[in-house]
Amino acid sequence: MKIKSDNFLTSLKNKNPYKIVLLHGPNYGLVNLLYNKTIDVLSIDLNDPFSVSKVDGNDFKENPTILNDSISTFSMGKDKRIVLLDLTYVTINKTIENIILNTIKENNNDYLLLIKANNLGSKNDLVKFIENLDYGFLVPCYEENSNNVKIDISRLFNKYGFNFSTDFISILSTKFNPDTLINLTELKKLESFLIDNENITEESILKLITDNIDLNFNKIIQLCTSGKIKESLFYLDKIYENSSSAINITRLFMKHFKIIEKILLKVENGSNLSETINNARPPIFFKDRPLLTTQCRLWSLKKINLIFKRLIEIELKCKSSIYPDKILISQFILSTSLMAKNSART
Repeated sequence: MKIKSDNFLTSLKNKNPYKIVLLHGPNYGLVNLLYNKTIDVLSIDLNDPFSVSKVDGNDFKENPTILNDSISTFSMGKDKRIVLLDLTYVTINKTIENIILNTIKENNNDYLLLIKANNLGSKNDLVKFIENLDYGFLVPCYEENSNNVKIDISRLFNKYGFNFSTDFISILSTKFNPDTLINLTELKKLESFLIDNENITEESILKLITDNIDLNFNKIIQLCTSGKIKESLFYLDKIYENSSSAINITRLFMKHFKIIEKILLKVENGSNLSETINNARPPIFFKDRPLLTTQCRLWSLKKINLIFKRLIEIELKCKSSIYPDKILISQFILSTSLMAKNSART
């Protein structure tokens, strides 16, 4: 059956007989949020190999029988077998569709199959099958509604006793993102700002909230500099539009690596890493500090200098209009995230 994302967790708690849950849609943050909440609501122990199987989409493409093997395996515990299938970074073709459909139709074991995927579309055979299934939940995750964003902003202002015009709230809402998870981060940032300050102006709030385009690019940068190869390339493909995107990304990469460079220079001169990040000016949002700490440990000043050179070269090539911009950026993200990943291994 098809169910709205807003009602999904309530239906889940009602313990209706269901065996399959498909979370999909263009709002990847909401897909991920509901996926993690499902795991919490159902008290799924991700570290229990006797009851839980985690199937990566790329492994599934290489070895299609892995899904049937996982579902067919009897749980060693009291509960049903749980299979978590992550198709987020996989292009779902007809072959994959048919394998999943055949596995579901032919398997009568007591199991729960939880699938998260990108936007599959209403005409996808897997989507249509689960939508008409009595024991299945189909949960489309659409992009964030701008009216909901305005409501969330207004609630925060009312909660802390701030009065701003409807026009200002509308302007502020345009800086938010179609992705729910990214918006939650920005709303938490706004709430922290409202708690810690009394003299707040419209201008200071507009400066605080990152523009939604930069937020998308920042997501790529954070993933790339942390060594997340698949994820960073996935987000690039999702948001890339034109050559101006390439220029913006290179400049934001430059800005981010400048922050890391500044911290590493202070650490090289004897400062403590955590204290340097905590006392940085302008201040670094507290939720970003753990990830930035990890990134500082993955990068050296020598490697950062190499990155700066590459970024300058890429921007010049992008401006020349001779080279394909997206390929240049993709190659840079691939090589940079690989450098970070290799550093994490050593």
